[in-house]
Amino acid sequence: MNGTDRRGFTTVYLLVILASLSMIVILMIDAATAHAARSIAETVCAAAGRSVLSEYQKDLYERYGVFALRGDDVLLSRLSRFYIDSSLGGGKALAKPSSVLIEAGSEAYPALDTAAFGSQIRKLAPGAAVIKGNVLEYILSHSDGGVSGLLDGLPDGSGAGAEENSSDAAEQDVSGAAEKEFDKDADRNRGRSLSEREARELPSALLGYHKRVSLLFSGGIKDLAFSTLLEDEYILALCSDAVRTKDGYLELETEYILYGNRSDKANLKAVKLSLFSLRFAVNEVKYVSETGELFVSTAAAVLKTVEEVRTILAGGKVDGLDYAMYLRVFLALIPRSEKLARLMDVMQINVTKIDGANFSFKSYAYGFDLNASFVHRGRTGDVEQTYIYQ
Repeated sequence: MNGTDRRGFTTVYLLVILASLSMIVILMIDAATAHAARSIAETVCAAAGRSVLSEYQKDLYERYGVFALRGDDVLLSRLSRFYIDSSLGGGKALAKPSSVLIEAGSEAYPALDTAAFGSQIRKLAPGAAVIKGNVLEYILSHSDGGVSGLLDGLPDGSGAGAEENSSDAAEQDVSGAAEKEFDKDADRNRGRSLSEREARELPSALLGYHKRVSLLFSGGIKDLAFSTLLEDEYILALCSDAVRTKDGYLELETEYILYGNRSDKANLKAVKLSLFSLRFAVNEVKYVSETGELFVSTAAAVLKTVEEVRTILAGGKVDGLDYAMYLRVFLALIPRSEKLARLMDVMQINVTKIDGANFSFKSYAYGFDLNASFVHRGRTGDVEQTYIYQ
């Protein structure tokens, strides 16, 4: 091989090496831009998801600290596309993808989910320090088998025992006597009421809960846990009752949560009778032990108990307990999901009637799924992300 041939061979060799290196560089650049495009798509979707979450219901959040997002999938998709396309902007940058399909869905995260709602409420509750010393906290702390162990055999309201108790003639006579006394009270017509149409659109009605007659046999006491005590403290802190006023539409919001009647008047009557039943048992035992005469003792216990109920509702204490403590006991008797559904009712009523917003829990969600497809240099990639209020 002469010198000319060697130089020609070297040239060809270098050209082959250079072409190979160029191909490798091109492939590396292509892979890098594809990876960058994927990263951009994911980052843009994450930013869009956070921006969509910022479109929450402001009145509900400001009044109660509860998050809810309009659960309209068309609206969520439109908002997601707006934020994604705004982030991508115009131009033809090397690693910039373009959106093809953007879909958002909130079906898996309905605001009517009482479990998810309860999780939000517990985070907003006053805290463990408020519960410390609560008589219900004491029960939880000193029962090895939990509340269910303490209450094995307690009627749940579904059996014959509850019906027999509720139809007992003597009990009916005592309750009737108490009702006549309470009908004399100046506050017997207190408060406001909801229309039947309004009540049908409330979360509790949509979830199948109805007004409650008996607290004792509701079965809710078996749900008692530290987490439910936190939820109850939130209710007592944010909702009005017969003693403490708030700026809500109903004057007796806590009593509404207990009984679910459409009017403050009916809920006030119901809580008076619950207080009466609780205190009457104590007073009758006391008078019978002192006099030995059942009839005389019952009559005296009725009058004594009626006055105690009036004292409690006037903000006073009986046996060291004020109205708030009795409400804690009553709230513990209500099944957890029912109680949370009625708390939703109170929120929806006030956000619509007091704040004037167009709001209904059934049309809202606490999160959504986002599915987006992007195209970059002829190749399509999908991004799937979930955005939930934490």
